[in-house]
Amino acid sequence: MKEEKSPNLERIDGGRTFSLSRREFFKAVGGGIIIFFSCGDLTAQERRSPGYRDLPADFNAFLRIGANGRVTCFTGKIEMGQGIVTSLAQMLADELDVPLDAVDMVMGDTDLCPWDMGTFGSRSTRFFGPPLREAAAEAKAILIGLASEHLHLNENRLIVKDGMVMDKNNSRKRVTYAELAKGKTIEKHLPKKPPLKDATELKIVGKAALRKDALSKVTGKAQYAGDIQIPGMSYAKILRPPVHGAKLKSVDTSALQNDKEVQIVQDGDLIAVLHPYPDVAEKALSKIKAEFDLPDAKVDEKTIFKHLLNVAPEGEVVTQGGISMTEKGLPEKLLKQPI
Repeated sequence: MKEEKSPNLERIDGGRTFSLSRREFFKAVGGGIIIFFSCGDLTAQERRSPGYRDLPADFNAFLRIGANGRVTCFTGKIEMGQGIVTSLAQMLADELDVPLDAVDMVMGDTDLCPWDMGTFGSRSTRFFGPPLREAAAEAKAILIGLASEHLHLNENRLIVKDGMVMDKNNSRKRVTYAELAKGKTIEKHLPKKPPLKDATELKIVGKAALRKDALSKVTGKAQYAGDIQIPGMSYAKILRPPVHGAKLKSVDTSALQNDKEVQIVQDGDLIAVLHPYPDVAEKALSKIKAEFDLPDAKVDEKTIFKHLLNVAPEGEVVTQGGISMTEKGLPEKLLKQPI
């Protein structure tokens, strides 16, 4: 396969651009049927600020139909307790016509799903949900096309139920998504997006479902950032100056010199201690004696408000709307009356 760089497989992060070739992408996600899609313009989701490179206007998402019949959803969104690990899976399962239990979520993995600007502002369902459903609808349409060739039947003869495409007149003529995906890696787009299901056709969305992360959380198996440790990992505690602009005059780390478990890092004004356990590192840091040269305070409780106004960046209007009272034709006299 020729190494082919695609402008749509780029991640912009802090002014740096990372590209994935098609070969690298397929190696990362493995076998199965790959549906890559991008939705239309979502200008409300992007942020454009002076001095920063514009983020992409389109939103990219991926889903995979594995050879074992399981469906993997890749999203740059992360689960923060809002329940999208379950609700996004419900959307995909309903549109694709697979059981909810057959959906696996991969969230916030910067190797597999890096094309997202973050999880904030209650935007995950509103902005990622619709394109996710579009991807599922497209995947389903492609699978039906593959099933039509496999079963030698017209597509209008086929229906889908629980990840299985079958002849609506003879249910014994059937083929599963897993059988269609086995041993294949297919990148395919449809010339026209298929319609999404009507709300009356949804069977999983809007129904009570056990959260996918419920069992791991109540049993204590769920790992949070603070739970993750890798071999050779240490925690660093940094000596912080008391105020901005303070200069380190002297430092005394003699109290830690005989502690072989604690590593001291000193690079100019940077002083830090490292230890495999964060509480031990914190205790060791407290034993360091440091003296700082403090600058004269230019801001106090009387001048802080003016200072914040002076250093604030120029405002940015994200959106505005509404209608003035006069445009509604209200009498001028009424408008002048105090409320």
